[in-house]
Amino acid sequence: MDPQRQILKKAFLVFHLTGLICVTPVGIGKLWAQSKEVGVFLGVATYKGDLQKSLFDYGQSNPAIGVMFRHSLNNHWSQRLALNYGTISASDSKSGDDFNKTRNLSFRSRILDLHYLFEFNFYPYQIANPESFFTPFIFAGLNLYNFNPQAEVGGEWYDLQPLGTEGQGTSLYPDRKKYKRLQIGVPFGGGFKFKLSRRFGVTLEAGARKTYTDYLDDVSTTYASKAVLANENGELSAFLSDRSNSGQTQDNTNRQRGNASDNDWYMFTGFSLNYTLSKKYTDNCKPFRGKLR
Repeated sequence: MDPQRQILKKAFLVFHLTGLICVTPVGIGKLWAQSKEVGVFLGVATYKGDLQKSLFDYGQSNPAIGVMFRHSLNNHWSQRLALNYGTISASDSKSGDDFNKTRNLSFRSRILDLHYLFEFNFYPYQIANPESFFTPFIFAGLNLYNFNPQAEVGGEWYDLQPLGTEGQGTSLYPDRKKYKRLQIGVPFGGGFKFKLSRRFGVTLEAGARKTYTDYLDDVSTTYASKAVLANENGELSAFLSDRSNSGQTQDNTNRQRGNASDNDWYMFTGFSLNYTLSKKYTDNCKPFRGKLR
């Protein structure tokens, strides 16, 4: 079995077992009382990879939106199912690194992110709880996401994965397979929850996504032969593979294009407005009840 899948399966089991902590037999008998929320997310998406070195570089961020459903098991533990949509992008022309400026690549990728999380509140909190007001919290889980890196030429955007810009799908590079655009990852992060009224609350959060691909930006290894790309993948593949100034005057085949040892990341930062569907709540988390008030 793929080691990455083994890790994710173990993580999923751990999160499930963790989520069951504090759900006592009494609490199980009162599942009807566990509160539920729905919400909408507004924020930005950022990326870390070969064209940008920090998730917290908001200079090249893009808007993101989402919807969520939260099921509070008690005042400290909850689970969330949510769907986010946003765009990550970066351009070497905006980098302060000389190598990046010379390479002159750019991309955008629209991401659809479905995630399942467990959340832990440091202070007792549920919107349905009249004694709740504020808490910091952390979360972790699993996500399924789709991405599609594109590059712009003459005002038109072109999908990069089918073009095999690093030699994927050509006879000269049989070890370079086309990457999958639907993948799994590990989201984690934290933030703050605030209660606005008896029915409404606001969540501020930043959630990073650890991925198992280096191709969110379509950049990973070395330059492929432009002659081979033009012959087998088309002239557009050859052109988009090397947009550097030097690439127009010399052969950069096998020279460094990206860093294959460092996978890409992306992150959603923003806030959600949440509405509780419940008038009742449960608080059966004895290990924490009263200690963090």
